[in-house]
Amino acid sequence: MWKEKAIELLKKRGYKLTPQRLKLIEVLGWIGEEHPSMSHLLERIREEFPTVSFSTLYSNLMTLKELGLVELFSVEGETRVEINTKPHINLITKDRVVDIEDPEIIETLKKKLGREVKLVNVLIE
Repeated sequence: MWKEKAIELLKKRGYKLTPQRLKLIEVLGWIGEEHPSMSHLLERIREEFPTVSFSTLYSNLMTLKELGLVELFSVEGETRVEINTKPHINLITKDRVVDIEDPEIIETLKKKLGREVKLVNVLIE
């Protein structure tokens, strides 16, 4: 579902669907819910496109971010990609990141901060 939405929006906004961009969208469609790191995405893309550079990946992710299709966040110095763009909480452990959608907590944070809340990262030891 995310993959189809991404392709449709890119087409609608006039972006070229290059093979590398399509591969990134495909990989995010498969593993996006795991909050992959940029280095992990690059590994997966290079399985099919070995010459893809980090800058190509980065620029494509920035395009997806500008279109509201992904969010980026950092965990221990590593940039992770988030395909769930609804306001939510990421529970982050050593092994994984789990999305928690709790509108009540998000609303409480909005009131306390006086700002919109997109993403809340909670590190769990």
